Amino acid sequence: MTSQAVVVAFSTHGPAFSAKTQGWGYGDIKDTRIASQFSPSISGALHSIALSLQSGSGTKVTKVSLFKDSGNDIGSLLAIFEADVSTGGLKTLNNSNPDLQLVSGEKYWIESSAAIGSGMYGAWNENNQGIRGFMKFGQVNQTPNSTYNVGPNGSLPAFTVNVTPVPEPSTLLAMGFFASMTALRRRKG
Repeated sequence: MTSQAVVVAFSTHGPAFSAKTQGWGYGDIKDTRIASQFSPSISGALHSIALSLQSGSGTKVTKVSLFKDSGNDIGSLLAIFEADVSTGGLKTLNNSNPDLQLVSGEKYWIESSAAIGSGMYGAWNENNQGIRGFMKFGQVNQTPNSTYNVGPNGSLPAFTVNVTPVPEPSTLLAMGFFASMTALRRRKG
């Protein structure tokens, strides 16, 4: 059995994972988190998430979380990853849960955050493609984990979501038919 190819389901990166050099700051100083909404163009098992992050201070660890959308707001938590931001650049986070499926056309949120009291501060670079959409920030200087919405016109940060596509039902049916015909031929021969 051959393994399926990994494909880009959503991306705000430019060619060769390019992004702006300035970004949305987050950390223990003001905004503990920044989140960006996205909708994958292809259904499949989450393979990896790549983010363009600037180097951080303090703990130098960024928590990256994936959430379902709930009416253009952050919904239920699907996965948590950690990124070492002792150096900046492209950070690729691989998913080890094959059951984590993203559905084409549904909305999700990716959030980069720092723990309150961690001393961590970093930034998530903006995309250089002019892609805009819904964003949210969480503030330490208000109620922890409170959010304010930038709305549909925020310049989204640079990230790419990769999936292993789920075959269409007709493709699965054709594969099953081919396998049964092959088995039948082997029995006759």
